[in-house]
Amino acid sequence: MRKLFVATSNAHKLDEMRSIVSDEWQLVGMHEAGFRGDIDEDGETLEENAYLKARALFDHLGGGWVIGEDTGLEVDALDGRPGARTARFAGEGATAQENMAKLLHLLKGASDRSAQFRTVITLIDPHGKVHYFEGICRGRIAEQPMGMGGFGYDPIFIPEGYEKSFAALPAEVKNRISHRARALAELRDFIRHLEEKPAP
Repeated sequence: MRKLFVATSNAHKLDEMRSIVSDEWQLVGMHEAGFRGDIDEDGETLEENAYLKARALFDHLGGGWVIGEDTGLEVDALDGRPGARTARFAGEGATAQENMAKLLHLLKGASDRSAQFRTVITLIDPHGKVHYFEGICRGRIAEQPMGMGGFGYDPIFIPEGYEKSFAALPAEVKNRISHRARALAELRDFIRHLEEKPAP
C-alpha cells in the first residue's frame, strides 16, 4: 500500500481523508511523521497555502510522496470570501462557531446565498516535482446551522441536490460528493496513471 504523507495537523480533516482513500493508500499525518512545528499559511490563495504545507513537510522528510491541502469556502455574494482565510475568517484562532456566526451575519437578508467549497491538493512526488489537483462542490449557505456531524462550516453548507447540510448528511454521502473527495479522486487517477505506465 502506497504511503502518502499529509501536511496537516487537523485530525478531523485527516480522518475524513482516510475514510475516503483508506482502501488504497496509507495516509500519515505530519505529527506522526515527526514534524512538530507550525506551518505559516500566509499565502493569498488556496494553491499557495497547499504548496507551503507540502513543501515544509517534504523538506522535513527529505523526500517521499507528500501532499498539502487547503480548502476554502467561496461565497458568491461576498466576492469569493472567505476563500484562503476560511479557517481564520473571524480572526486568528477563531472557532468554527465564530467563523459561521460572522458569515451568517454578513449574509443576513441576502437573497443570493450560493457558494462553493473548493479544495486544492498539492502533491510533491519523490523527484521533487509539484502537481496540483482541485475539487469543487457547489451549494448554498443555510439560514442557520443544522446537523451535528462534520467540522468547520459543514453545519451551514447545503450541497446542490440536497436539502440537508454536510453536517446533517451521513458521512458516506459527504465523502462521496464533497470537494475534498473530488480533489482526492483527481489525485488518485494521477497516481494510478503513473503506476500503470511501463518502466522505461
